[in-house]
Amino acid sequence: MAQRSAYTIRVDGLRELQRNVRALKDKELNKEVRAANKASAEILLPQAVHESPDGHRDAKSSKRYRPGKLDKSIKITASVKGAVIKAGSASRVPYAAAIHFGFHKRNIRPNRFLFRAMARKSSQVAATYERRIYAVVQRYLESNRAG
Repeated sequence: MAQRSAYTIRVDGLRELQRNVRALKDKELNKEVRAANKASAEILLPQAVHESPDGHRDAKSSKRYRPGKLDKSIKITASVKGAVIKAGSASRVPYAAAIHFGFHKRNIRPNRFLFRAMARKSSQVAATYERRIYAVVQRYLESNRAG
């Protein structure tokens, strides 16, 4: 069962912006909003890689466990509605959720490296998002309202 992030940035007026973006049906505007979401999330990537555990392999380690694969699996997915940073995949890094959220039966304590990265960079993410979205609003929505 996947757990939801404890860190979410709420933006006042975001629903209205999304409604206006859908009403305009402009592909370029959608690309710009998606790019703003991605740019704000990319600030987290270096911090998340830095915060992720640097594992070591010993004689008892599973053959599927390879140190460094968790770092490489941290990815950003962006859309018009928002951006998400994820670690691991079911086929390549199946242990990512167990490391992040813990696995009590295996005595694995939670190492919430993605949450720590967001906590450390949340002000920069919010500032970047605000700056990028403001530029998009200025360029597209307010120019269409005047015309």
